[in-house]
Amino acid sequence: MEKQILDILNAGLGIVKTGQEGLEKAKAEFTKSFQDLAAKGAADNSESSVRVREFVDKFLNEAKELTTAAGKSYEDVRVKVLERYNQLVEEAKKLVPQEQVDAIKAKLSEVTETVKNGIPAKKTA
Repeated sequence: MEKQILDILNAGLGIVKTGQEGLEKAKAEFTKSFQDLAAKGAADNSESSVRVREFVDKFLNEAKELTTAAGKSYEDVRVKVLERYNQLVEEAKKLVPQEQVDAIKAKLSEVTETVKNGIPAKKTA
């Protein structure tokens, strides 16, 4: 009985080992085939191949430019929104009395603490 269990275990290990070897061999063959195809493609200087390369190069450059422009646009929008927010805050300071601002800040602090502590806030009149 023990011999049969060991034979089954060894057969399983053999399957795993064979699978690993087969996978490594397939990977090596794929890599070699890919490199051969890439070399053949690089050697092809026909008009159509050159046009395809130029098209792909142009596409990649345009995509890079768009990505850069999008990043720049995002940054521009973020800066403008921040500037406008700061302007609104300054205008609000001029319109709302300081006592009201302090009362609002105090209430916000109370709410923040209540949320942090999970305790209902005391009602104040």
